[in-house]
Amino acid sequence: MQQHAQQQPADDSLGRNDAPQASEQALLYRIHTAETKLGVSRSTIYRLVNEGQLVLIKIGKRSSGITAASVHALIERNKALAY
Repeated sequence: MQQHAQQQPADDSLGRNDAPQASEQALLYRIHTAETKLGVSRSTIYRLVNEGQLVLIKIGKRSSGITAASVHALIERNKALAY
């Protein structure tokens, strides 16, 4: 008997763990992701949350995320101040 090797799609477009496509956008960023996107420290993220400039959402008991909308709004506000 011949054994047939399973073929995998060449572009791996059907994988479950693939990154979201450009048309899909995250609603929440984990704290470390928000840090990277804004180029600030963890303590600055929490300071911005306390000042009301970023919105923090609890995800379960020990996890939280920053809304993508608040990150983008902060960027737009700061962009407007730069001009």
